[in-house]
Amino acid sequence: MPLAAGSKSKVVALCMSDEGMPETADQRMAIADKLVNGLVKNGVPIENIYVDPLVQPVATNNTFGVEFLLAIERITQTFKGVHTMCGLSNISFGLPERKFLNQTFMVMAIAKGLDGAIVNPLDDRMMACIATAETLMGRDAYCMNYLKAYRAGQLSAV
Repeated sequence: MPLAAGSKSKVVALCMSDEGMPETADQRMAIADKLVNGLVKNGVPIENIYVDPLVQPVATNNTFGVEFLLAIERITQTFKGVHTMCGLSNISFGLPERKFLNQTFMVMAIAKGLDGAIVNPLDDRMMACIATAETLMGRDAYCMNYLKAYRAGQLSAV
């Protein structure tokens, strides 16, 4: 916190506590509440905060995907102006066809309010899914990014 206090830097707030990794949306929200409020009290502008609710492998617990998506939705509704991000491919760890799982999960997460993710930018289908989901969620004024991607041949992967 001392490094971030009063800073104009972007801050990634990981929803992890001394108790370990959260498993439910409620646990993620409790941690996010402490993190966001602590950062704001220490002078970090809310728009500079990127909350990472932590994606965990669905192969180890079948509720991890749903709980993450619920957390994203609740974080974006509760903390107006806060951004959300994640390491998306954690969801598919240990499973076959990881790219397909990741692409599908990315679209679902964007629909719940996800702003950013660590993804493979060389995965053409992932990038097409992101452009399309952003457009459908109203984050692409006049569909300009979608049209630009189309004209550049970047949607042909779909």
